[in-house]
Amino acid sequence: MFVSDSWAEVKGLAALLEPGQRGWHVMLKPQMSPWFHATVVTCDEGFDTRTTVFIDSLSSLITWIESGQEGMLLESLQLVSPGWLRGGKGWEMNALAEIAQNQLEGAVRFTLQDGRIYYYPDPAARSTHGFEEVLYRLHSEH
Repeated sequence: MFVSDSWAEVKGLAALLEPGQRGWHVMLKPQMSPWFHATVVTCDEGFDTRTTVFIDSLSSLITWIESGQEGMLLESLQLVSPGWLRGGKGWEMNALAEIAQNQLEGAVRFTLQDGRIYYYPDPAARSTHGFEEVLYRLHSEH
């Protein structure tokens, strides 16, 4: 979940935003859980437009992907991971190659494009097998 305070709302943007949208200068993420940074491309009258989407949780990402954002191409998906997930400190943002789930245990495996693998919610996974359900896979252009 992302939250914001009323002082951080950008006023006077109504003409530039879609109905129901509001602009914010500052967003907070109270939980120390992984989240996602997506770049989507839309093509309108021959012009590509890139938009950044912040997705607060794995369940929100799955819902967002399953909703099939019509007219949008998911250009990149990055994992924003807290230090505890990687056995380190601070936050990191890395490009994802795959997200897979172990249905039996409910655990998730994040495979980064550089080959590193993280497990969630327990970074010390009991098993590295059984992650058959692919929730996301980077599509190669080759």
